[in-house]
Amino acid sequence: MIAIRDIGIDRMMIRKFIGQSSLLFIFLAIALFAFGWVRVWVVKLLDMEKFQAILEQFREYERFAPVEFEALLSYSGRVGMTFDEPIVILCTVIWCISRGSDVVSGELGRGTLEMLLSQPISRTRYLLSHALVSVAGLALLCGILWAGVTIGIQTTTLTETIQPPSINIPFTSIRVPLDASEPVQREFTMSERVDSLTYSASVFQLFCFGFFLLGLSTCFSSIDRYRWRTIGAVMTIYVLQLVMYGLGKAAEPLSWLQSYSFFNCYKPQRMTSLVRDGDLWSPWDWSTPIAPDAFPPLYYALLLLALGMLAYTIAIIRFDRRDLPAPL
Repeated sequence: MIAIRDIGIDRMMIRKFIGQSSLLFIFLAIALFAFGWVRVWVVKLLDMEKFQAILEQFREYERFAPVEFEALLSYSGRVGMTFDEPIVILCTVIWCISRGSDVVSGELGRGTLEMLLSQPISRTRYLLSHALVSVAGLALLCGILWAGVTIGIQTTTLTETIQPPSINIPFTSIRVPLDASEPVQREFTMSERVDSLTYSASVFQLFCFGFFLLGLSTCFSSIDRYRWRTIGAVMTIYVLQLVMYGLGKAAEPLSWLQSYSFFNCYKPQRMTSLVRDGDLWSPWDWSTPIAPDAFPPLYYALLLLALGMLAYTIAIIRFDRRDLPAPL
């Protein structure tokens, strides 16, 4: 009888948490879906040859880019940069920190945690119910972004200019046409050049990145009693890690800082950087490293996943043992 009541309380908690997060989820889902769709459409606005000329002007700043410039000269590479856009990262961070910080310190601040824990439910099951809603919401947001990118790929039309047959004069850059026909314009959808399944591993990378932030926020929330302090602590760590990663990429003597930044594990763009239009290289390959001195792509995603699970474990242990302060 107690077990049945416990299950009912869990369902009640889940419904409560879904209600709390539904409005934020809807806004973020709309933003990610629209951005994914529009971002693919923007890719076609730059002519490939002109885009290459633009990149050459910034060759000295290539080390700051997440991938080599050559990877951006294919449609697959340019669409793959969607998962590294600041808007995508910002939406993910907003969801993860807002949901993770609300688990303990948020409820304490509202004075509702004592009432919730007065129900026949353990602290562990309470925290896991919260985590279930947050992680499921994160997975849905990642899938919605992927859906936006997929629809953009299917609906975006590209134009290709087919030049008449010609020959190149040896030792010169002059090409002589073989006939007097005009160049022909051919229209085709981006799906002929880009496979949306290519980005499945990038979606998984984004999920693992968010899962780590969820675990980190929940861990700090289980320690503190003020939500604003929890958010401040997580954002401080986030900014410091971002600065360390940026300094490591900017200065060779400080490159060791990248190894201590979790941003070094977020490599969705690397998973598609080796994919060229029409290439069948799999971003889920376990054996192919992304660089001679690096690990295979999924290693970094699984490391973020493991760090997130560790943070959740610490949060459960800490929350189960701490004394809750009286409501103010």
